[in-house]
Amino acid sequence: MTARWFLVLLSLANGCAAVPTSPRLDTTPARTSVAPALAPPQSLAALPVAAPLNSAASEPPLQLALRQELAVSVSSIALGDGSRIAVLADPPYIGDARGLHALPLPGSFQPRSNENAELRIFWGRDNEPRIMGTRRSSTGEIPVYLRHTSAGWRDGRDEIGQLGSATRGGLWGVLGSADPELVCRAGAVCIIKRTSGWTLAPAGPASLIVELREGTLWGLDVHGIATIDARGWSLAVPAPTWPRPEAFWAVAAEAWVVAGGELFHYLRGAWTSARAPIAKPAAFWGSRPDSIWLVGEGGVAHFDGRVWRASSSVGSLHAIAGRSDAELWFGGDTGLFRVQQ
Repeated sequence: MTARWFLVLLSLANGCAAVPTSPRLDTTPARTSVAPALAPPQSLAALPVAAPLNSAASEPPLQLALRQELAVSVSSIALGDGSRIAVLADPPYIGDARGLHALPLPGSFQPRSNENAELRIFWGRDNEPRIMGTRRSSTGEIPVYLRHTSAGWRDGRDEIGQLGSATRGGLWGVLGSADPELVCRAGAVCIIKRTSGWTLAPAGPASLIVELREGTLWGLDVHGIATIDARGWSLAVPAPTWPRPEAFWAVAAEAWVVAGGELFHYLRGAWTSARAPIAKPAAFWGSRPDSIWLVGEGGVAHFDGRVWRASSSVGSLHAIAGRSDAELWFGGDTGLFRVQQ
């Protein structure tokens, strides 16, 4: 593993999972037998335009040190217990404070040249990585659920119940040690996996972008931000008019969404919008509402509770993960980088 240090001036204001052998299924029937679509968005007033994103250009920049840990293209990052990290690249890597090592995929699990893969890497509750998602081709969607064991990578669909069947259709959700995990197939069901047992819920007709924060599963699509229980997805925050969104960050009363090059902010029951602070934003991470990070093709941006500030940093980025503002990981075309303050 090579390690190079980069000093980057960022124009900032301030700075599955292993399943029990016999999982208990929650058999409480859902109130609907067919997965309903999310309710159409409510009619909202015209969006007020947020202040220009460069309104704090006079603020002093913040210096961050970036340490390059890998020099391969990275599409997804997961942080596990202690210092564990898993990286989706070709090949995937896992590691901890002692370093990183590759976990090559067998040829049978490699995507074909005519397939477009949308995959994420996660840590399971057994401290082994999982890769979950969808491979798309002209013939349709293929589910991907790979589990790593001491013998290497294997097809792990046996640990996701009825979603592990050979039925075509991609998988989406979140995995990890925090409750709950979620595995869904559009047009079928979602499995909400808690350490106390499983709950089945209607998945709805289309996939959502899903994040877990503070014990709540949030799902995003063109209609807005939804939550899920045994009855299925329920729209919590209707969307303004936007194209299909690409990424979001949400807590109970606040949310950030990027869609079509715009940045949308939901606070106190209303949406505002502005041009995104970086080109083609792809992923958020935030420790709290007054410290949120955004990465994309244009580099890195940070929100300090007042303004967004941006820097081109080390090129196009696709993934971000963190344990705190003092330990952030960026992944992109040119590698894996750790931010240390």
